[in-house]
Amino acid sequence: MLLDLEKSDFNKTLAPWIGRTSKMLNGYISDVLNSNNISITKQQWIILKILNENPEGIIQNKLAFITERNKASLTRLINGMEKKNLVARIQSKLDSRKNIVYSTEKGTELFLKTKPLMLNSIQKIQEGITDDEMTSFRNIINKIQQNLTNQSK
Repeated sequence: MLLDLEKSDFNKTLAPWIGRTSKMLNGYISDVLNSNNISITKQQWIILKILNENPEGIIQNKLAFITERNKASLTRLINGMEKKNLVARIQSKLDSRKNIVYSTEKGTELFLKTKPLMLNSIQKIQEGITDDEMTSFRNIINKIQQNLTNQSK
């Protein structure tokens, strides 16, 4: 799809729609957590989700890769979660340069408590969207991600 740069209307492209929707989604998730007196951020919840899917723990650098965060940003996030006793970092026995991050009992309890809330919230934002529309949407998003990956090479 080629755009005529002279006549193009930026608002008819996907970029502003994706950006606006992302901001709205982030705000919605924050509101859901806050209104239920859950004192974690969306990013912290994502870390708890990943760690609960990997009870054996994850090497911190791999966690940075999975969450697409730089190492310094992830370290700050993990530090805050450690202070809340939601995660623990243990030096790897195989390689002392690596830390393995685990969910604590408190972190697991919080994740399990919030999981139904998050699933319900996701269901609400997907209301009225058919399975075919979801498939089309995922295909479109996948193509955009592939295009972005190709452009950054």
